[in-house]
Amino acid sequence: MADLGSGCNRAEVPRCLKQSERTGVLSKREFAITIGRANQAESFGARTHMRVLISGAGIAGLTAAFWLRRYGFVPTIVERAPSLATGGYKIDVRGTALQVLRRMRIHDAVIAASTDMQGALLVDKDGKVINQMSGNAFGHRAGEDVEIVRGTLCEILMDHISDVEFIFGDSIRSISQSSDRVRVELARNGPREFDLVIGADGLHSNVRRLVFGDETRFVHELGLYLCVYTVPNYLHLDRLEMQYSELGRVAAIWSSRGDANAKACFGFAAPFIPINLQDKDQQQDVLKHVYAGIGWEVPRLLGLMPSAPDLYFDAAAQIRMAQWSQDRVALAGDAGYCASPMSGQGTSLALIGAYVLAGELAAASGDYQTAFQTYESEMRPFVALNQELAVRSAKLMRPNEKGVSTWLLEQIMRIAPGRVIAFFMNRATQRIQHAANAITLKDYATERAAGHPA
Repeated sequence: MADLGSGCNRAEVPRCLKQSERTGVLSKREFAITIGRANQAESFGARTHMRVLISGAGIAGLTAAFWLRRYGFVPTIVERAPSLATGGYKIDVRGTALQVLRRMRIHDAVIAASTDMQGALLVDKDGKVINQMSGNAFGHRAGEDVEIVRGTLCEILMDHISDVEFIFGDSIRSISQSSDRVRVELARNGPREFDLVIGADGLHSNVRRLVFGDETRFVHELGLYLCVYTVPNYLHLDRLEMQYSELGRVAAIWSSRGDANAKACFGFAAPFIPINLQDKDQQQDVLKHVYAGIGWEVPRLLGLMPSAPDLYFDAAAQIRMAQWSQDRVALAGDAGYCASPMSGQGTSLALIGAYVLAGELAAASGDYQTAFQTYESEMRPFVALNQELAVRSAKLMRPNEKGVSTWLLEQIMRIAPGRVIAFFMNRATQRIQHAANAITLKDYATERAAGHPA
């Protein structure tokens, strides 16, 4: 979590602490967490001290930093936000991604901090309960799958990272590559040089834009919009979710463990007019228009939207690229292969992708060209399968794609909406479980310690 960079070792902690306080990069609490783990990476027989800049302190970026430091690299994370993001929406870790948590030894901490959702109530537009499901069934979770708030997972990851420099409140302005290094210009902290750069900065990646080109070349919208924000828990929900669903429109409210507030969520098919993602007033007008005629709690939830402190509104979209690396720059997580929330696999893709990328760099002893190539060959089939999940889910949500099957589904929804929703959710769970387990992880740490290629 804290930075013992610039050659700081355990004996030099007091000097480095004073230096960090002077520069304002780290807090005393952040530095203290590192003291007990300052020499952790040495036990892994590190063979490289390559400097790696990671853009983004989200799940992919933090996971990459953890493993790179474990393998002897020297990571630095730059994050645009002034501090680590906390709170946020519910996310799931499924299937093979659970192995990553166990190998990081944070699985127990994630379980302890899970949302612990107890159930879900499906309601009609007047608020009448039409079906009830368990929390796991509603969230498409099976076996040991776990749900956690995004910011809570980021906090757990950061608490288990040692000897890594964090630069908050800054971003990359330019990237220049040469045969032996990458020169990066930071907006606030000026020029720095690194051996490699990893873009783990999300769907709207700054690194991808600077190195690979404009976002429009790679983004594929799914015809849906998603909106999530905090509201008072005026319904006094206790680890419970309530949702109204129909073709083209979903509205929900939930509370999770340890949160005094609740979250409102809306997902809807894209209207015929374009939506400006920077115009909150237009977004509110669109939501009122799309959800007109629906009673239940929808009018009240929409009325709370203007005062929400953490409004998230974005198109459901995927990133599809022919390659995820260019020379000394590589992408991980949503920046390179966002599957969209419609897949239910975004977090798992981020965890696994970062684990594989760091592992391949270690297995190749820093030969980044070989590592990037193997990283892609390992991940691409897994990514393709999970992106297809989202495409199928989004197609079902779009009522404008008329056909006999859509018409029939609409009629059945009118007669028995609760059973129809449960049926499709169960079928989706089966597909997600198949995709979530569709990759076998190498044990890079064991192979590396034994002196064999992973």
